[in-house]
Amino acid sequence: MKTLVCNILGSDYKIKNDRNGDYVLNIGKIVDQKMKQIHKQYPQGSLAKTAVVSCINLVDDFLTKEQNDNELINRRINSLIEKLERVV
Repeated sequence: MKTLVCNILGSDYKIKNDRNGDYVLNIGKIVDQKMKQIHKQYPQGSLAKTAVVSCINLVDDFLTKEQNDNELINRRINSLIEKLERVV
């Protein structure tokens, strides 16, 4: 198990993991960027509030992308079904 250090909003966090180091550091970079974005919008907020709002935003981004991906997959499946029905 490796230990990596990610700097998020000016604080270092040691992260123990078995994954690729670049993958974990990229996650830290994404979290740092989101927290900086939220902190810039709401500089009076506490670190805890910034973290919670950042988490909510990241999950929203993830779920929106997942929904868009699923819609694209369904459209492709329906298109393939239509093509198969025309052939059969």
